Amino acid sequence: MVTSVASRTIALPAEVCFDRLTALRNHERLIPLTRIDAPDRRPEVGDVVVATTAALIKDTMELVRYERPGSDGVGRAAWIKLGPALHGEAEIVVSRLREDSCRVDWLERDIRLPGLPLTTVPLTASLGVMTRLALARFERLLRRAA
Repeated sequence: MVTSVASRTIALPAEVCFDRLTALRNHERLIPLTRIDAPDRRPEVGDVVVATTAALIKDTMELVRYERPGSDGVGRAAWIKLGPALHGEAEIVVSRLREDSCRVDWLERDIRLPGLPLTTVPLTASLGVMTRLALARFERLLRRAA
């Protein structure tokens, strides 16, 4: 399994951070040239969202796991990428560090173009770069809003 992990400590309560990062419509501000078609409410397992980048690449995803941070302080949301452009998995894990901060791990697993297995390593690595940049942008936006 090929996995990229982008991790960052964020100065927000885990529940607030989880809600903001799993509301995929917010990702339009985090990922350049990307538009997201997603429900305008808290996500629910079974939701299908479509992210379109550069008006060309459609990343259709189904939410298969959604657990807000509970008493253990860990929240998880996981999507399966359904194509047509990308297949694989994405997951956001938010772990409480203190009342006012958390760690975010954004994982991309086995990202590939259908029918082209040799694309897994470069695509997963590319999405790893994108997720690191998205988390850095998320943190910058938080600092500006403070």
